[in-house]
Amino acid sequence: MTTRLPAIAVRPTPRDRETLLSYLSRAAAMRGLGLWEFTSELGLSQKALIALDPDAVSEVGALFELSPDEATQLVSWSPRPVAGVRMQFRNEQIVSRAVVNPTIRGCPECLREDADLPDHAPTDGMVIRGDWQFRHVAVCIRHRMALAPLWTETRQAFRFDFSTRLRRLLPDLMDRRLAAETTEVTAYDQWLDTRLSSGTDSTWLAQFPIDVAAQICQLLGGEVMRRQIVPAGFSADGPARAVGFEVAQQGPEAIRDAFRQLADRASGPNDESRKAFGRLHDWLSNSALEDPRYDPFRDMLREVVLDVWPVAAGTKVLGVSLDKRLRHSVVTAAEDARVSPALMRRLLVAEGVVQADDPRPDARLTFPAEALEPLFAMIGRLVGPKELARRLGCGDQQLEALAMAGVLNPRFPPKATRRAWDPADAERLLADLSHGAESIAETDTDWEHVHRAALRARVGIDVVIAAIRAGQIETGRRSDLEGYAAIFVRKEDVDAVIRPPKPAHQTMSDFAREVGLAKNGAFRRLVEHGHASVTVLYNPQTRRHDRYVTPEDATVFHARFTTHKLLSTTLGESSREVALRLRKAGIPRFRPGGEYLGPIYRLEDVAPAMRNLSA
Repeated sequence: MTTRLPAIAVRPTPRDRETLLSYLSRAAAMRGLGLWEFTSELGLSQKALIALDPDAVSEVGALFELSPDEATQLVSWSPRPVAGVRMQFRNEQIVSRAVVNPTIRGCPECLREDADLPDHAPTDGMVIRGDWQFRHVAVCIRHRMALAPLWTETRQAFRFDFSTRLRRLLPDLMDRRLAAETTEVTAYDQWLDTRLSSGTDSTWLAQFPIDVAAQICQLLGGEVMRRQIVPAGFSADGPARAVGFEVAQQGPEAIRDAFRQLADRASGPNDESRKAFGRLHDWLSNSALEDPRYDPFRDMLREVVLDVWPVAAGTKVLGVSLDKRLRHSVVTAAEDARVSPALMRRLLVAEGVVQADDPRPDARLTFPAEALEPLFAMIGRLVGPKELARRLGCGDQQLEALAMAGVLNPRFPPKATRRAWDPADAERLLADLSHGAESIAETDTDWEHVHRAALRARVGIDVVIAAIRAGQIETGRRSDLEGYAAIFVRKEDVDAVIRPPKPAHQTMSDFAREVGLAKNGAFRRLVEHGHASVTVLYNPQTRRHDRYVTPEDATVFHARFTTHKLLSTTLGESSREVALRLRKAGIPRFRPGGEYLGPIYRLEDVAPAMRNLSA
């Protein structure tokens, strides 16, 4: 084929980021021809050139005496079709729509500079750069200008005839009727330009194809800005791609956090995940559903959706069918339980599943579905207090005593529901009290009813029942009575086991003897003057209140005072010897207001002399 043009004496020099068709168009422009007129004269196939057929590329390299590196660069900046709907571009496989578009864009300032080159005619020098074709490139880094649409053409042959198109565009270009606005060059633009030019990427996004990474930045940024959760330092009307890049480059946790914030902003009763995530959700669940390159982002979004919305079992979420429900809302829980949302919310608050002050509407207040399983099992069998007393076989006062002692408790507060009691609790109580019970007669006076036993022993009914459950007290069952009314205990067992213990702390007098301040009521006066503390406790054995020294009271005393007896124990000397040595050391006794309170000293007075005393 090259015999048709045995020598191409005049040929352009490949320029930075130039595509193969741009190079051929400039060669055609040098001859005043359109691209396809020129390539037809060379015997090159239009279809093969657009598809970057290897044989066609080799033939161009030979015709124009291109070095291997020059040919490789021209091809790398030109999208080459590969299997499926993919293109090879800059050593990456990307989707065709990322670089194939009826609209050709470019930087007017770059083209004007090309046209002004002294060694070229205007159209000979104008280069169509490969990065302009990548739809996620929005800015000319060099001129800080937004890319402008140059022409739109659906037919590929006309679209790629750059020499003809640029010749027609030249007057508008040079008269600046074709211009673009200056714009901010963001970190996203710098990142994208660096990755396209050198293939390097120091961010978390490096693991993804460039079109996937750029698309996620654009979509995520758009939703973040729509919901007005723009990161600090970014303008609310700035480019969405920059905001999305700021989040996405940090990796999964930052992305999930942004997803959660978007979910939080969609707080209306009917706001579903599609509304919360907008075009991002639509892209991942529809447009790119069959593209596995987006799976990591799809998985992260699905994780947030399932953690926020009450998705029913069997529902498809971003392409994956849910095996079982993971979360309920108040509304879905009420529907399943066949109760009103208002009642369900009160029950959930009472169970601690949700917070009473949660501001979310019933449809959006969600919680783990597993938290509802015990509640579902119980709701159908709940009864009111009168019905529970009837089933238990007790009176209102006895039920009240059992409730006050914590033996039986309503499953929910009365304000949540009037049917707050679970009969299963009463059944378990009766089973515990009846287990191993011997049959007793009505005339057997050695036995008394459990309720009466608690009253006589002056203890709560819970104490008696705890002793029964622990096997410390045996029960009897009257055959002439039913339920709780039939449960009796032996009186002598109650007296032996249930008698309440006295307080475990030292009495005030015992402590006074221990520290050597019992004589003449020294410790008592110390307490009365407010220099030592005691605790008043009820002694059920004496049935009166008395003063005791708790460990806390003792700690406070020992932190402030010492006595002859205490020092005697510490030093291994008699109290008389200790008293003599203290006198010789000039250490005064503690005498508040000049009143004598016995052989007591402030620890801070004794401490400096302790070394000498110990010698």
